[in-house]
Amino acid sequence: YGVIQTGVAGAERVFGIIESEPTIRNPEHPVPIDQIGRDLMIQNLTFCYHPDQTVLQNVSLAIPHGQTIAIVGPNGCGKTTLINLLLRFYDPVEGGVLLGGVDLRQLDQYELRRQIGLVTQSTTLFTGSIRDNIRYGQFERSDAEVLQAARTAHVDQFVSNQMPDGYDTNCGELGNQLSGGQRQRVALARAILKDPDIFILDEATSQVDLESERLIRESLKDVVQGRTTISITHRASTLSLADQIVVMNHGVIEDIGLHHELLD
Repeated sequence: YGVIQTGVAGAERVFGIIESEPTIRNPEHPVPIDQIGRDLMIQNLTFCYHPDQTVLQNVSLAIPHGQTIAIVGPNGCGKTTLINLLLRFYDPVEGGVLLGGVDLRQLDQYELRRQIGLVTQSTTLFTGSIRDNIRYGQFERSDAEVLQAARTAHVDQFVSNQMPDGYDTNCGELGNQLSGGQRQRVALARAILKDPDIFILDEATSQVDLESERLIRESLKDVVQGRTTISITHRASTLSLADQIVVMNHGVIEDIGLHHELLD
C-alpha cells in the first residue's frame, strides 16, 4: 500500500506536466519553410520574463544569410534571451523575429528548428556511445558522416588517444564520463552533422583548451561558409573572424561594427 501511494504521488506530478498546455503553439496553417529565404531580421523586439522586468528593449538587427555575427556583453544583458527568441522558445512581447521576411510565429516550430544547429555552454549528452550522441536526432546518418563531423569538431583527437573503446565508449549519465571540453566537442560534432542553414554557438568552446579551440576555429571556417552563424563569445580570436560584432548592454544594442572599429 505504501508503494502504491508513493506511485500515486509521483503520477500526480508527472501528469500535471504532461497535461499542461504549451504557451508556444504552431499556427493553424504554417508557411512552408522551404518557400522562404534565410535572412534573419529582428524588428523592434521587446521581451520580459516578468511584467515588471524588461530583458530586451526595442532591439533591431539585420543578419543577412551567410554572415557571421558575434554577440558580446556582460552577463544578464540579454544575449542568451535573444537566442531563445530566435529558436522560438519564447515569443516577444512587442516586435518580432523574421526569417526570410516571415514572422517565426507563422512557421512550424519543428521545421524552424531543423534549420538550426545549436551548441550551448551547458551541453546535454545522454547515456550511450559517443557515436550515438553525435548522431542523436539524425539516426539515418552513416558512420562515415559521423566520423567526418567528429574530425571537424576534433572529437577524433581525444577518442583516438584516450578512449579504449573508441566511438563505442559510453558517455555516462549526462555525459559524466567525459570532461567539459570533450562534451562540448561532441555537441559541436552533433550540430555539424545536422548540416543546418544557421549555426548558433552560445559560448560553444568555453570549456575547451586554447589549442583545441584554435583547431576547432580553423575547421569551422570551412563549415560555416554559406551559412548564417551567430556566436556568443568573449574570445578575441573568435571576434576577429566575425563580419559584425553586436555589443549589448542592459537589454539594448549599444553598438555594431568590426573588431578593430569597436576597439577604436
